[in-house]
Amino acid sequence: MNSRLTVGLGLRADKHFGKYLLLILCGLLPLGLSGCATKRLKVDFTGFEKAYAQTSNQEMLLNLARLQNRDPTYFFKIGSIQSAYKMAVSLGGTAGYTLQSTNVAAGSPAGSGTPGATYENDPIFTFIPVNDETNAQLLLKPVPAESFYFLYEQGWRADQLVRLMVDRLELTRYSAANHTCTVETIRNAPPADYSRDPAEVSSYATFLRINAVVYWLQKHGYLLLRGTNTFVPYSLNNDSGIADSATANAPKGSDFVSAAQKNAVWQLDPTTKKWILGEKVFSPIFSLYPLAGDATKLGPDIKTVEGQILADPEMAELRQGPALHMVLQALSAGFTIEGTANQLDACSSASGTSGISTHLVMRSLLGLMAAAAQEQAPFDSLTQANPAIPNSPYLSPVEVAAMGPPPRFLEAIPAIERLPLLRMTGGAADEQVSPVIQLNYRGTNYRIADYKSDAGTPNQYWNRDVFRLINQLTSQVTVDISKFPLTEILQ
Repeated sequence: MNSRLTVGLGLRADKHFGKYLLLILCGLLPLGLSGCATKRLKVDFTGFEKAYAQTSNQEMLLNLARLQNRDPTYFFKIGSIQSAYKMAVSLGGTAGYTLQSTNVAAGSPAGSGTPGATYENDPIFTFIPVNDETNAQLLLKPVPAESFYFLYEQGWRADQLVRLMVDRLELTRYSAANHTCTVETIRNAPPADYSRDPAEVSSYATFLRINAVVYWLQKHGYLLLRGTNTFVPYSLNNDSGIADSATANAPKGSDFVSAAQKNAVWQLDPTTKKWILGEKVFSPIFSLYPLAGDATKLGPDIKTVEGQILADPEMAELRQGPALHMVLQALSAGFTIEGTANQLDACSSASGTSGISTHLVMRSLLGLMAAAAQEQAPFDSLTQANPAIPNSPYLSPVEVAAMGPPPRFLEAIPAIERLPLLRMTGGAADEQVSPVIQLNYRGTNYRIADYKSDAGTPNQYWNRDVFRLINQLTSQVTVDISKFPLTEILQ
């Protein structure tokens, strides 16, 4: 009897073996498919990210190559990526029990299962041509001063920011002795033909020397950038505004709220006692430290800083010419970015004494890309010819006599600035590491890579850093997909 009971239990187990197998498979397959889905998501995410980075770098280098050849630029943005995952599992099975004799315990169970699983991924990519009016204005208007300020505060090299983002330096000088005002423009562009206009060589060499000074000051913590909000009236007429005494016409609380909604402010002029409508403009200003005091006031210690720069072997080229002293003098009074409408220069703010004021004029986003793309050839031509740098016409006869023979280009430029803004062509054997991106355009190979000659120097990663900086600046051209008509969205 015990034997029958045991056999009965075994019989029941054998009969239900196929069902148990099906149940186990039905439970394990979704779990396995869920694990595969998670791995698939990780793979797709990494793949999409790599493809986006590759295509973005390729678009940027392609536009730089176009600009070097004076061809038009074109921009595409990825509006959205939608990936629809479809997953399904199925399982078909059969079970049976075959009798071998009249003894039911002698039969044999049989069963089979056929599991199935399907996976489908249907990504949808949205490409948007950047050709609307808003983005065209962002490409053509000067880069905001705030962008320069934020990048400098993040630790970017000042000379890289200036060489890429600044079109020119404007120095305004007021002479109390002669009662004259002059404006010297120092351009950030190597001359296409150095022999045709020597004055351009002098201007560009001065710009590079100024950049070397700015780099040294930043490196040693002597150059600080501070941002201030300056009130700029909408009207240039000093007599305009609402008299404070006229209570009936004075701005009310609702007027202040309405103005704030339009990024405007009412401000009471302490001189005219009138309320003036205007806006707050962000003005970054460089200042020179450390400070030293005399019997009357506290100011930048120019003599100490100048002595330290001249004692630095890496800045030996600055010992000739007045560029160093000129930069330090300008920094002592503040070195502004993009002068505002009501900013006082050395002439308008002169109080009977000679003075100098300097501000930077910014490039547009498309302008800085063109400058980066087109500087290599004229810069290499200039360094190979190594012409003598003529004296600036703004120097006095005494300053010219004290300088002696004019130095040649490579003798006047510190090594830190003896390279083009961006080098996109060259031999692969000269590369320090493999390029970030490379392509062929009009039969020329273009690549972004750094070179062995710069290894171990502060310029070791110059090319990659400038390329990365351009990419960061282009991110300000944003695309709002909701503002584009459907006919301009390519799917």
